Amino acid sequence: MAIDEPLGDSFEEKQHQAAYIFDPLGEADGANRPAKRRKVSRHSNQQEAGETDSWLVFQPLFGGSEHEQCVRLRQQLFEKSWSQIDKRIRHILRKANESTLGDVASFLQATPDHAPTGKIPSAFVITGSNLASQYLLFEQFSETLQSQVDAKVVRLRSGDASNLKAALKRIIHDVTSRETDDENDLELATGKDGRKYLNYDLEALHAHLKSNPRRHIIIAFQDSEAFESGLLSDLISLFSSWLNRIPFALLFGVATSVELFQARLLKSTCQCLYGDQFDVEQSSSIIDKIFKAVIAYSDVPLRLGSSLVSGLLERQRDQVSSIPVFVSSLKYAYMCHFYANPLTVFLSDDKRDDVLQEEHFEAVRSLSSFRRHVETAIEEGKVEQARSLLDNNPQLNEFLHNSIRESCRWSLGLLRKLRILTAGNVLSTDFAGLYLDAISNGIDTDRIAEFTDSIKRMQPSDVTVFLDQVLDGFENGDPSLGLDPWTSEDNDSYLLFTRTLAHIKALQTDAERKGNPLRSKYSGQTKVLRTTVIAQKVQLSQDTATLTREDTLYTELMDDLVQHLQETIHCDGARNLCMNEIWLFDSKTPYKDVFIPRPRGVVERALSRPHDYLNCSCCETKDTQLVPSLPPVAILYQLYLETGSLINVADLWSTYYAIVGEENENEEGLDEQAALVLFYRGLAEMRAMGFVKQSRKKADHVAKLAWRGL
Repeated sequence: MAIDEPLGDSFEEKQHQAAYIFDPLGEADGANRPAKRRKVSRHSNQQEAGETDSWLVFQPLFGGSEHEQCVRLRQQLFEKSWSQIDKRIRHILRKANESTLGDVASFLQATPDHAPTGKIPSAFVITGSNLASQYLLFEQFSETLQSQVDAKVVRLRSGDASNLKAALKRIIHDVTSRETDDENDLELATGKDGRKYLNYDLEALHAHLKSNPRRHIIIAFQDSEAFESGLLSDLISLFSSWLNRIPFALLFGVATSVELFQARLLKSTCQCLYGDQFDVEQSSSIIDKIFKAVIAYSDVPLRLGSSLVSGLLERQRDQVSSIPVFVSSLKYAYMCHFYANPLTVFLSDDKRDDVLQEEHFEAVRSLSSFRRHVETAIEEGKVEQARSLLDNNPQLNEFLHNSIRESCRWSLGLLRKLRILTAGNVLSTDFAGLYLDAISNGIDTDRIAEFTDSIKRMQPSDVTVFLDQVLDGFENGDPSLGLDPWTSEDNDSYLLFTRTLAHIKALQTDAERKGNPLRSKYSGQTKVLRTTVIAQKVQLSQDTATLTREDTLYTELMDDLVQHLQETIHCDGARNLCMNEIWLFDSKTPYKDVFIPRPRGVVERALSRPHDYLNCSCCETKDTQLVPSLPPVAILYQLYLETGSLINVADLWSTYYAIVGEENENEEGLDEQAALVLFYRGLAEMRAMGFVKQSRKKADHVAKLAWRGL
């Protein structure tokens, strides 16, 4: 059909073209177009003013009467404190596997020289059972190998490679798309000879490496044991066939052992690999380092109590939680303390006294440790001092600062004494156990008696090792705990330990020259059994062997050493210090609610008492009273608790309708159709939550799956 002339003239030429060229500078209309003006909101000042409030996350305490400066100060204290802690944790995690990273890099650098022809260099990294901590480890591998070995690292997880094609797509994409521009991507897609490559064709990777050569293309299987054995075998065989064109190298994360991993592969596949085994630092060792750097460090702004930390370590040990979960638990404990304790403002060094409110001092006077201090002062006859603390706010403020400084000195003294207790492995308890016990109960007489008794029975060689480690702490401190040398601060102890060590070494030399072993009267070698025959009866008696002159002098040295330790190593617990509520946090309740969830208990409570969560007047009832205003699923749950293992749906419906229907006594009810819709919806929600299922015995019944409290 011909097109009319007027209609045909209305079409422009460009409307029939397949593509257009947009040139804004060449068009007159574009040149005359006015410049686009920036849209300015008249509420910009209000938004800028609101940015400060949006940054403030903490809420005012004291019933909402806390000043904004105090709220801001608490939040700044939390952020500053945790930033310091987080920096230490990151440093520990980065340094944890430094030796393993260096060994793997050296292995891959040396493989072209001694690797058998046709075999893929492979590094088997034994990561242990904690799979959750592998992410950081392989991230470190990726950074280290790309910088030291001149390699491209592709990290594969079992979820990223469901089949061979998906794995090859991921490998080619990660190698070629990181540092290529659009022009190179086009060249990769078509090739120099005009051939088009598929996105899973290794020929495309080979073409890319011609223009961007690399020494190795490292494929890191992060959770290698989670891959299908057939897929892993196919990938290794394919890499082996391309090894003369693409320099592949493999990195396997193995949780069990190389032998078990090798048993999952074909024998022909294993013959394509040439590798070595590397061990990483286990998570338990990393947790010990984090414990010292975060919990027991000398200048931590917040001391965590023994019950809380014991729960964290027990959960870490029993449930094999990842290190990030442990770190998140510590951060949550810090947040809880600074968020809910208004007295943490006293921990700030740049706090102004005019920021403090009357409520702060009243809260301080209500602390149990402060009351105990006042009662002790009255019993000792210091009535005026107690009265000034109760009536004079500036005096109380000065007392607070002195108490916080005293807590810092106590922490420093505790760590120094624990450094002595852990020297020479005299006690079987590790540092974490000793620290938690000392925080809770202090270093009491029982612990000191156990320690000194062990020293008395030690051999002279073990005593010299113990004293060497103690003197090393005095002279060099302990960087893992943030301890500086304290020789000048406790010079008497330092001189005693030095003199004792020198005398013991001299006595050892004299005893060896005379051919006698050096021992003390507390040593088991000085106890001998004497046999006496009287009237054809054998009697055994215990006697003490005669001590030489060197043994007597050594015994005197041990007595002096033990007496000095008994006098100086005693320490009080954290709760015995005044104002410990400001710098000590030992509450397990918020941690349990967040990190140890109880979904079933929460669901049962929500269905039994919906008012606790909805906080509406229509759901407020007495005990388990059923009213029509309750949510349908809550009514059905109350009826559900009264049934047996099989529930007749018709009976359940009739009971439900009697409560919410038009004939109920409390208020205006629902008609049958609306009630039936809500009934079916509530029953479907019960089924979705796992309370009921369709019964196979009776078609008109549902089976009960859960009983309350079990």
